[in-house]
Order: sequence, then structure tokens, then C-alpha cells
Amino acid sequence: MISAPRALCVMAALLSIAAPTARAQAGICGAASVEVGRLEFDGNRSFPAATLEAGIVTAPSSWARRTLKVLGTRRCLDRQAFPLDVARLLKWYRVHGYREATVDTVVTAMGPGRVTVRFLIREGEPVRVRDFFVDGLDSVPNNQALLRDLPLSRGEPFDTISMYAARDTIVRRLRNTGYPDAEAFVGYDTHTLDRRADLSFKVAVGPRARIGAVDLRVTPLPGVPRGITDEAIRRVARVSTGDLYAERDLEAVKRALYRTEAFNFVRVTPDSVVNPRDSTIGVRLELTEGQMHAVRAGLGWGTLDCFRASADLTKFNLLKGATRLDVRTRVSKLGVGEPVTGLENLCPQAKSDAYSGDLNYTVNATVTALAGWRDFLPSVSVFSERRSEYNAYLRTTPVGGNVNFTRALGRLSQSLSYTVEYGRTQAQPALLCAVFNACTQADQASFNNFRRLGVASVSLSRETGDSPENPTRGSAVRLELRTAGRYTGAEDSLRFNKFLADGAIYYPLSSDIILAARIRIGAVVGPSLSFSDAAFSVPPQERLFGGGPTTVRGFRQNELGPAVYIPSAYDTVRANGTRGGNPANATDTVYFRARADSTSIRTVPTGGNALVVANLEARIRSPFYPELIQWTAFADLGQVWNRGTPGSTLAFKSFVLTPGLGVRVSTLIGFIRMDVAHNPYQRASGAAYFDAPLSQGGALFCVSPGNTLRVTANKSGQLSQAAGSCPAAFQPSRESSFFRQLTLNFSIGQAF
Repeated sequence: MISAPRALCVMAALLSIAAPTARAQAGICGAASVEVGRLEFDGNRSFPAATLEAGIVTAPSSWARRTLKVLGTRRCLDRQAFPLDVARLLKWYRVHGYREATVDTVVTAMGPGRVTVRFLIREGEPVRVRDFFVDGLDSVPNNQALLRDLPLSRGEPFDTISMYAARDTIVRRLRNTGYPDAEAFVGYDTHTLDRRADLSFKVAVGPRARIGAVDLRVTPLPGVPRGITDEAIRRVARVSTGDLYAERDLEAVKRALYRTEAFNFVRVTPDSVVNPRDSTIGVRLELTEGQMHAVRAGLGWGTLDCFRASADLTKFNLLKGATRLDVRTRVSKLGVGEPVTGLENLCPQAKSDAYSGDLNYTVNATVTALAGWRDFLPSVSVFSERRSEYNAYLRTTPVGGNVNFTRALGRLSQSLSYTVEYGRTQAQPALLCAVFNACTQADQASFNNFRRLGVASVSLSRETGDSPENPTRGSAVRLELRTAGRYTGAEDSLRFNKFLADGAIYYPLSSDIILAARIRIGAVVGPSLSFSDAAFSVPPQERLFGGGPTTVRGFRQNELGPAVYIPSAYDTVRANGTRGGNPANATDTVYFRARADSTSIRTVPTGGNALVVANLEARIRSPFYPELIQWTAFADLGQVWNRGTPGSTLAFKSFVLTPGLGVRVSTLIGFIRMDVAHNPYQRASGAAYFDAPLSQGGALFCVSPGNTLRVTANKSGQLSQAAGSCPAAFQPSRESSFFRQLTLNFSIGQAF
């Protein structure tokens, strides 16, 4: 047996680390340089070309340079670094077990001053692990669990990096099960002719230990008294005398203390040796306190909210404990909502919103106990708000409350919550009639009354992306289940069950192009949990909406799927379809029908109880200012349905597809995004209504084509319409001009 030649791994690591830096220097082009127009690898069956390219100096010019010829980064062949790339590739294959690998190069002219560089690789058969021995674990309880799923096992190529990773895995598992002094030593024999290797690990486990004395040392800010008591710190740290020693638990202590945001510095240090008398090991906690208060304020603008403002206050040591108080306030519709108006011309979409007449606001106070149970952190909130959805509804909640339990374990987050609120929902009269069958003034007045809603929810999310703002690889999965019934304290008319699933994946096609894909599925069902049963009322804030900058970008905000329409004018017609007629004449039967030449048609999104949205986009680094600008080409597919309504079928043919292009500009607050999508579709048919002005009684008339709801007039001339269903027969005309079929979206942050 011989000790492992660490020089091999060190040399490989140095070559791979040096390659990116050398690439930046070696790719500089001079007057007589030859540009690398293409870089290819032949014969690399075991490793993808992108992996090999990342470890060498030679690199092709950027995609923009290769495609457009004039823009982008020009990279040239460095004749001194080029031979070292062969050594780097050989070293890579040797380290990963391919001792017979050979690498040749071919440089082919593509034209004046441009070449193709090709690495010809013959991998050969790898040396494989035949025997794998681990000695020294006899005294360890459940020792077989320590050897499961190691990075290297019998029959695999003899990968030196994986061998040391397996050693480190064994040591880490021992130190997480009570053995703070555990070490492992690795050795191997290789038989080149037989292409096999024998591995052995000699493990020194040391004594098994438990946590002894916990020494707590806290330093306050200069001139400021201590903010958090020792008892509160120990409750957050959750490390106690007698606990079995585990390195991961000590790391969790550090994360928990930093999570309070009350400490500028945290150090968790175990003693260097185990006490032989009682097999304990002491732990020292050193902390430096930070500021115990934080105040933040902000001001912004959006096309739907007009100007908006926010102010937050955080106290990190409520009652000198590890309990946090957050007070958050939000105000929107500034400039268009009473009592702060006068800026309507700066907010055209907000100005046209039926629910921007009053300020929207949110006031929320939350108390969070940072010493939770099994990593779940409990919090209690009380709030009051007025919140609207563009041209759909206004939710007013004088008082509400929330109890929440959250847990974050690395990339996994879990949440359990219960919310109860007492409020009302004001919606467009047309929406109330079409969606909730509240077409009479009495029914609509009842719907607008304050009602009690209690909702219990469970949500899970897992994110593995390399960046929360602009991931280039990884995935994100989010699941949410919401339910309301008698068991949650909801009124009988507000019972529902809601499910949402959202998944995204990010994959680098090259160093300049990232492919991102997302699918979102949602459904709302009634108390019976039957997907085919639509005979239930869904609170507007729980309905599903599509369209806008984060879903299907070819449609404006919420305008994908079911909608009703408010045309600006209508005709009075007789039973035979001719214009005219006198509603006051008992012998004259007349109806109201929308005029085809209405100067404007307002769309009122009604939302639905089923949703599917799929997005695919390529995010491309700009050939100029690549660190600042990003271009995208995307295609959005989706639909929103309202199950149970005539003509609403969950079929593939009902999906819409809107392709488009976009640009993102990186700023201090994130990406500012502009997307332009093409929408060639005719808008969905729906019921048409006319909102009579309040000066004329404020009635809501059905004006859908083909409706047979007779209109009459009383002695004072006030018009009324017979009760009945308003047919979904109105369909706005399709835009014929290509440019009028484009939808422009502005927003902050990536679409998903």
C-alpha cells in the first residue's frame, strides 16, 4: 500500500483554478493575432464539452462576435497557453481515472484571421475501483449508515477527487454523530495493466462526546447597555449540556443567532479536546450585539399603483428577549386616490381603474418569537388594509389577524398559517352579476356586506438556483394549499379549497445564453373537493388570474381568460331587431344591444377557478455592456378557465401562445424589465353590460347581442330590465394591425 500522491490533485486544482484567469489574459488580441472562431471537442464521451471548456485557457469569441461579426468580445489564440491546455485536459482525465487518455489538437482556418480549434480526445478505458475497505468503525453504532451513498464506490472509475470526497464525507458524518476528533486516512493500490484500483480508509474515531459547559460571552455596542438577556440567547441557540456533539448543530446555532439580526458577530467554538473524565466537550459562544432598532422608508411608482410609499419599523429585542416586532405600512394610489390626487396624467392605467378613487393602504404589526420549536418560528400579526385588483375588485378589511409557523432549512422553506379577517369585497356590478349571479341591486348590496373569512394554508418551497435575482442554473418549486370551511371559522358562503403549484428550471446553454422555463398550475374547488363541481362561490381575492408581466405577457394585467365588457354605448331595438322602440309603451317590446361602433370597450377581468401557465425564455447577455444589459426571447402559453360556465372547456385548443422580445437593465434595485409580446387572438366572448351613471339611477343593463331581457319604463321614465341571465355573446373585434396586436409590459425583476 502507498499513500495517495496529493501532488496530482494539487496540480490539477492549480491548473483548473489558473485557467479562467489565464483565459482573460491570453485571449487578448493583437495586430497579428488569430481569432478563435470555433472551439470543438471530439471523443469526449464521459464529460460534456462545457465542462472541459471551463478548465482551459483557449476560448472562442463570444456568441455575438461569432454571429454578428462586429459586436461582442473577440478572443484570440495564445500560442504559449495553447500547449498547456493539452496538459490541463490530460491532467483532468488522469485525476478522474482515465490513465490511458490522449489529447491531440487540430487548428483549421475558417477564413482570414479566424480558425477552428479542435481537441481530439481518446479517453480509453478507465481504471475502476475493485475493492473498497473501511477499517476502524467497529465501535460506532449503526456504522453502515456512515457508508451509504458515498461519492465513490466499487465498479466506478477511480476518481481521485471523489476518493477524497468520500473520505471527507465519512469524517463529516462521524463528527455529526458525536465524534469531534474523528479523522480518516486514505490509501490505494493501482494496477494499470488490469485497470483496477484497491482503496482503503483507516478511520480513527476518537472518543464519543456530549456537550459540556456552554460559555456565553456577549459584547454590547460601545456606550450601550445589553439588549438581549442570556436566557433569551440560550433559547435561540438551543445548545445544552448533555446534547450529543454534532458539528451541524453548532453551525445551526450560528445561523439561528444571525437570523435574529440582533448580532453583528457570532462565533461558536468547541474546545480543542474532549474531557476524558466525563466525555464532554465545552462550547464557547462569542457574540457582538448590533443596533436593536431599524427604520426603513421607500417611495416608488408603477403604472397600476401610481405613486406608492412604504415605511417599516423593526425592533429586534422586544421586552429584552429574542422576540422581534415588525411594523409595516404601505400606501398606494398616491396621486389618483382620495384624499391625495392631482397626478392622474402621470398614471394613465391607475386613472382608468375603477378602484383607484381611494388610497389603498396596509398597516401590519407582527411579533415573531425567534426561539421556536423544531426550527419552526411562530409569529402573530394583526392588520388592516384596503387592497384592490386592477379593474376587478376592492377588498376592505378593517381588522384581521394571522398566526404563522415557518421553517427554513437551507434551500427548503415550509409554512403553516391561519388567517381570519372581517371585511367586504366590492366588485364591478357586471362582475358580481356574471360571476356570482348577484345581478339585482339587493343581491349586490348583500354581497358588499362585511363577512368573516377564515383560511388555513400550507406552503412549501425549494430553491436551488445560484442567484435569487437572476439564476443561471438550478430550479425553484413552490406548492401552496389553502382551505376555508366551517372548521376554519369561515361563513358557509365562503367555503373553498385552493391549490397552486409553480416550478421553474434554469439551464446554461453557454456562457452567454441561459434557458429558463416555468410552469404554473392552479385550481379552486368547492367543499366537496370535486373538480367538476363549480356550484360554489369563490372570494374574489382567492380567484385565479392570468395575463401581465409575470404570466402570459401578450395580455394586459389579469385580462387572460374570463371577462365581461362595458361598452360605451348601446342601441334600443325592437323584437324584430330594428332600431327604435318605446320602453314606456306596454305594447312595444324592446331590448338593449351593445353598439358595434362603441368608441371604447372596458374589459373587466373576472378570473377563474382553473389556471395553467407555461413560460419559456432565452436570456442572452448583451454583446455591448454585457454586465448591464440582458436580452430575452420568450414564448408564453396559458389559459384561465371558469369551470361550470357555458363554453368553458379545459382543452388544449383553448390555450393561447404569445411570443415576444424583451430587455433587462441591471440597477441597484434589480432588473428593470421591458417586454413586448405579440397577441393575435380575439378576446374571449363574455357578457356585455352598460353601467348607467348614478345621475340616471346607476342601473346595470345587459346589452349582450341576442339577449331577450325586456326593458320597460315607469311613469317617471326610469328604465328597468327584466331579470334573467345575460348571455356571454359579446366579443370585441380583433385587432387587424400587427402593431396594435403588441402588448408592452414594464416591471422590476425577472418574470420568474
